[in-house]
Amino acid sequence: MVHSKYYPLFFYGTLRSQEVRYAVLHKLEGSLTLVEGFIKGYDLFKVKNTNYPLILRNKQSLKRILGFIVYNHNQEIINKLDLFEGENYSRFKAQAFRLSDELKVEVELYMPNKKLDYCEPWIFENWLKLEKERFFMKDFNKDGIKKPIY
Repeated sequence: MVHSKYYPLFFYGTLRSQEVRYAVLHKLEGSLTLVEGFIKGYDLFKVKNTNYPLILRNKQSLKRILGFIVYNHNQEIINKLDLFEGENYSRFKAQAFRLSDELKVEVELYMPNKKLDYCEPWIFENWLKLEKERFFMKDFNKDGIKKPIY
């Protein structure tokens, strides 16, 4: 596996969907290497009045949040992802684990950089079935996801 000078990323939310990754990155999406993984010590919630999640550090949480450890990205991809994530999210360092062998990997993931209101737990599989279309209609913008309205 080719490693870049960047930390691998960890996708836990809408970017787990190939459709969302392609909408943000277009043909660059095909260069990513995705490895199934998980993180511990976090909780995942739906951002209030939106169709996407936020992740919050919770050292007491024993839940595994599934996602992808993402390799082979470059500065162009980072720039597009930073733009897509918008001004409310920034990259933070974290530790993920490969699902196959639980090898620990230093990653960066997108977390809120300010307080956002949230409601129920966010479950990827439910989002995929029930909310993905609404996400694309109401929230999606590759130049900055729609901000929550309170």
